[in-house]
Amino acid sequence: MRFSPSILCLAIAAGWLQPSMSFAQEVSDISARMSARRNLELAKMDLRHYWQVEYPRQQRHLNAAIELTRAEIGDYRARLRAWGPFSRFSDGDPFMVTIQNTQMCLREAELRLRDLWAERNALVRFHSDQWRELEMRVHEARLRVVELEPADEPDVESVADRPAI
Repeated sequence: MRFSPSILCLAIAAGWLQPSMSFAQEVSDISARMSARRNLELAKMDLRHYWQVEYPRQQRHLNAAIELTRAEIGDYRARLRAWGPFSRFSDGDPFMVTIQNTQMCLREAELRLRDLWAERNALVRFHSDQWRELEMRVHEARLRVVELEPADEPDVESVADRPAI
């Protein structure tokens, strides 16, 4: 029986193509798993960054702004009290423009303080929502990793050999 060289070459090529195709599928599975693990790690890092860095930073920033605004309001009120005796002239007020400007600055600082209080309350109120959103991202990434990881199924023989508890 004679083999033709072309059939022999086709048989060899088919033998090489089979493993290379499964190797390509294996590489794509590995890259998908690595991508899922990377996404899980990034989601964990985002959650940790928010909890340990971003939320405390926002709180510190707002508390400092509130403290500075309160001090500014106190300064403006002290100025107005100090200038009070000088604004009671019968012919006119020598500090009228200065007093009006200070009153406007005081009003602006009081409104800014209200906004800062509202912003701090909103930060505290919606902190749990932001936390839950980041936790959900971690959970989804974990599910994706579990979905792509090969299942570690116990052998039936090894389970049957174990003593009953």
